[in-house]
Amino acid sequence: MHACRECSLPGVGVSRRTFLRFGLGAAAASAAGVRVPLIFGQDTVAESGARKAVILLWMSGGPSQLDTWDPKPGARTGGPFKAVETAVRGLQFSEHMERLAAQAKHLAVLRAVTTKEAAHERGTYLLHTGFSPIPGQDFAAMGTVVAAHLTRRGFPLPSFVAVSAPAVPQSSAFAEEHQPFTLGSLHDPIPNLRRSREVSSERQAEREKLLDAQNESIEESRGGREIGRVKAAMQKAEDLMTTPLMKAFDLREEPESLRQEYGGAFGQNCLLGRRLVEAGVKFVEIGLGGWDTHSNNFAQVEKLVRTQLDPGLGTLIRDLDQRGLLSDTLVLCMGEFGRTPEINGGNGRDHWCKCFSVALAGCGVGGRVVGATDKTGMEIAGRPVSIPELFATVYRLIGVPENDHYVINARKVKYSYGAKPVRELL
Repeated sequence: MHACRECSLPGVGVSRRTFLRFGLGAAAASAAGVRVPLIFGQDTVAESGARKAVILLWMSGGPSQLDTWDPKPGARTGGPFKAVETAVRGLQFSEHMERLAAQAKHLAVLRAVTTKEAAHERGTYLLHTGFSPIPGQDFAAMGTVVAAHLTRRGFPLPSFVAVSAPAVPQSSAFAEEHQPFTLGSLHDPIPNLRRSREVSSERQAEREKLLDAQNESIEESRGGREIGRVKAAMQKAEDLMTTPLMKAFDLREEPESLRQEYGGAFGQNCLLGRRLVEAGVKFVEIGLGGWDTHSNNFAQVEKLVRTQLDPGLGTLIRDLDQRGLLSDTLVLCMGEFGRTPEINGGNGRDHWCKCFSVALAGCGVGGRVVGATDKTGMEIAGRPVSIPELFATVYRLIGVPENDHYVINARKVKYSYGAKPVRELL
């Protein structure tokens, strides 16, 4: 695979096939007719115990930990960036992370995450599912597991939304409605959802009667479940067209000043993530590519951090906190691996899975650093964290039983491979 291909993935529009897949899988649940929360009102969530959610910020390509969360100023491997003090005494970030430094009391940094997967595709799969890829085993993504456990019956929106994200693994062990639902442009996130202006409500009703009659005729002559699935998809589409929760996708409802604080495209997606979580979506993944910095690392990282990551994530954390959502929303910021401490001949950094950083915010984890690397960043100096431990921690923090399991090919697969959570974050 070309090194930079997956690091510049644009948002992918929702195809009719994808929309139909979601509708077929989820419509039966929506028929339950439960009360839906109205975002921005007094009924933001259905029950206090159902507020937990995850926002994963995916740094495609593998971000340099030495130029972000684990700076080594003055070391031969440290590069040109300085370190800045944060709101937590003794904790430093790279100099371009000013907003994040101000939010450090809400942040936890795992500085010694370690894997054995230094290839983009394999690392992406591992960090999404908790397992290295094995042919014939379709392990479930974290988002699918979270969505399946936390989404209440009858919720009309997708339970797992992916925005400008890589190809997220899908698993046959879970229902279709909990697979990633990929969104495209913020200006038209779910195309073809609105009725054409040329079609009046009366004409639409007549069309639906005709379709019902045709379906009944086919069902009588052929039998089977296909017609029922199509009806369910139609019902799901109608639910999406009529639910007040669709306004979660409209960023124009936010103050212009706040939208500007979030910054560019990535920041606007972070704002969308907050609105979706507020509306009841349980897992949102937002991608930011460009981190595959084999050459020109420092100029690229500075631009990404200063114009995208720092305003987007920094404002998201503050916004969630001010709206009372941070205590129940876990924010993850990570990529498939880190970058080499050694700087190559192209002034870049290569793939490095031996020790890299993952940042978390929310659910009470803030103001902590777990693990350490040595003065050059080459070796783990304390408290390594494996990927199963990371997954066990995420699941524990949001109330998903980390040692529950699903079944693939008659094999029981524990969500976190039997690992224990990182106790320092609990």
